[in-house]
Amino acid sequence: MTTNYAVLIKEALKESNKSMRQLAKETGINVSTISRIINGKRNATLDHLKAISQSLHIPLSDLISSEESSEPDQPVSFHHVRALITEMDLPVKDFSVDRLKKRLQEYQQESSTEEGRVTILHQFKSKMATLGGQGPFIQQLESMYQTFKEKKASTKELLLIGSALFYFIASIDMIPDYLFPIGYLDDALAVQYVMQSLSMKH
Repeated sequence: MTTNYAVLIKEALKESNKSMRQLAKETGINVSTISRIINGKRNATLDHLKAISQSLHIPLSDLISSEESSEPDQPVSFHHVRALITEMDLPVKDFSVDRLKKRLQEYQQESSTEEGRVTILHQFKSKMATLGGQGPFIQQLESMYQTFKEKKASTKELLLIGSALFYFIASIDMIPDYLFPIGYLDDALAVQYVMQSLSMKH
């Protein structure tokens, strides 16, 4: 099956009058590998897409977003974060939607305990103070916190909300918070994913 990024690569090759052999030489990717990627016989790695984007002058985020556009439940900005991680050569590994979901599921269990609830209530404000400023992300967190604190939602909804809040205050994220300027983007994606999950329940 031909992937969306394969179509973009084919079009860019045609527009630039480049052959697959030329692309292979410029990217350092074996020509047979490029052929298989374009014909949908193998998936491209992130390193492949990065090299191809530089050679064909296609924004990396376009290639990645076309790769992931077939996943409707994936946060819409996830591919942009992946592109930033690659372009900035940040020390972040295993950044994926599946890993985010798994971490949130673990934090649902944490937030359902009395100890987890106390942790959220005690640490949320101090963590918010490190952010400062305003914006949709801050407002969503504040709204979630109030709902969680006052228990103004169903048990399942409180579990979802608790998982996002716990992810926010946790010291270990997929993207460490100290990595400026994108350290809190995975927290924002966690909040976005939970908000989407909550909206689907109504």
